Amino acid sequence: MNPTAKVSRFLVAALATGAALLTTAASAQAGAADFSFTPEKYSRLPFGTAKADAWEQLGGALSRPGSADGWCEDSGRSITCWTTSSDYAPYGTFSFTEDGKLWKKHHEGLYEPTAPSIRLAHYNQVQVGMTEAQLWSVVPRDSCVLQDEGYPNWPATDGRIQMYWCDASTGLFPPNARFYLTDGTVTAKYQRSLT
Repeated sequence: MNPTAKVSRFLVAALATGAALLTTAASAQAGAADFSFTPEKYSRLPFGTAKADAWEQLGGALSRPGSADGWCEDSGRSITCWTTSSDYAPYGTFSFTEDGKLWKKHHEGLYEPTAPSIRLAHYNQVQVGMTEAQLWSVVPRDSCVLQDEGYPNWPATDGRIQMYWCDASTGLFPPNARFYLTDGTVTAKYQRSLT
């Protein structure tokens, strides 16, 4: 083989290698850019999902810590995903049993009350022992979102826990109330700055 052919063959091989590397890098960047954590992803993840499957469905492998597009973090017994990299960014946390099954979901800011209007008078009517139906008979339902839900006895569904977060107005830190339920019965309540 003459020297010119060797150089040509070398250049073609080098160009092919460079193109392959660029394609791989572009694919990796596109994969990272494809990550997003949304309220829909939070809602669609069913209880009992294996942790590895949850990580895949949430797109954790595509995410990068601190990414402006959000990211997921595996903390052992839980996965937390943020929608963006910013102060007070909405996020969701998914907790897993010892054998790696989703038993609890919690979010901050993924869902907002559609008509925040709870008042101290509403809060004061709620008594421990009320059913969920009785709770909504005295508290404006559109003031509240389900922020916590879980099954501590998973795979059994008894002992279901819920926490509703209710706002009095819009804004970053509005006056609010929280109502804790077990198996559909109010077990505790808390309020901050309601009037």
